[in-house]
Amino acid sequence: MPIYMGTKVHFSGLDGLRFISITFVVLHHFFTFKSYFGFAAIDLPILGTIGYYGIQFFFAGSGFLITYLLLKEYNKNNKISLRSFYIRRILRIWPAYYLLIILALVVVLTIPFFDIPDLTGAYLEADHKKANFFYFLFLPHIVPFIYPTAPFVHQTYTIGIEEQFYFLWGALFLFIPKASKKLFIGLILLVVFMNVTHDLFYDTLLQQQLSKFFLQASTYIKYSRFSTFAIGSLLAFAYFEKKQWINVFKSLYFQAGVYILLIVSVYFDVYIPYCRDEYITVLMLCVFGIASFKETSIINYSNRLLSFLGRVSYGIYLFHIFAIVFAIKLCTGVFQLDLNNYGHLLIALVITMFLAILFGIISYYTVEKYFLKLKKRFEKVEHA
Repeated sequence: MPIYMGTKVHFSGLDGLRFISITFVVLHHFFTFKSYFGFAAIDLPILGTIGYYGIQFFFAGSGFLITYLLLKEYNKNNKISLRSFYIRRILRIWPAYYLLIILALVVVLTIPFFDIPDLTGAYLEADHKKANFFYFLFLPHIVPFIYPTAPFVHQTYTIGIEEQFYFLWGALFLFIPKASKKLFIGLILLVVFMNVTHDLFYDTLLQQQLSKFFLQASTYIKYSRFSTFAIGSLLAFAYFEKKQWINVFKSLYFQAGVYILLIVSVYFDVYIPYCRDEYITVLMLCVFGIASFKETSIINYSNRLLSFLGRVSYGIYLFHIFAIVFAIKLCTGVFQLDLNNYGHLLIALVITMFLAILFGIISYYTVEKYFLKLKKRFEKVEHA
């Protein structure tokens, strides 16, 4: 449950779960990127599955937290300040994001040491100036549809998707806050319907121009994870309205069942037709629900270390590909390690995580923290 510290709202376990999710994303990307350097003998596909679950948690967690804070603001002031909401999001997201974009372009264009085989060449040979224009417009999630992605910024598509969500959700709450719950339910059903239609009638619809537009729209809506955000938002309504059913998260039997189901789903990469993302989202939100009741959770996601790492996790996520490439270059060039060897691979993984955390800490204390203080001037309901 939320803990209120003065006017601040804090959810136990949220920061810890963010860091854990990001760790799996980093590990997945490490195995992806090392193959570009010719080290593909050892692979762990399960990390890709876990990383995907982690990404779903990012989106669902954002849907939950942003919706909860908007509900608190509306309840307190009987209105939503869209201007303040957007400024808060800009101050939280943009400074470190633009630092990454600028660093990536400088590194890619001027420092051969950081070349990534195939990726750097493909980017430079393409019309990368137009792609860069989209990055600076803060539309990184649009780039993969049109241009090769710039090295070191592959992960920013999720940041663009999140900002798109912030823009739409803020406007939704401004105009129809009381009806938004029903709209979220309708949105989830619409997305599932579009998934079914897309998969069942793809070949038939492809022949018709109007239907091609429908296929493209449904692909983009799925890509934008609107249903994932909506499910997170519905859980926020439940917490805000103090629904009795959320106490199920305290049950040890329920917790054991969720963790068993999570392990089985990841290990066998369980696929639920037409609503895989929605299934994963519900499962990950159950983990968050369990973590939010710190006293009854069988796993403590709120210890000081996890909470600290969760606070710096945005920087870890943004700069982790730098950490991966630097670690691979260091291990193979300076230390002469063979990443097709399990022992050497473990060393490279440890160095990667150390660098990713280090970069996250540097980002937080040199860039993000200043803007977070500035952001507090526009908070109607504070979040710790």
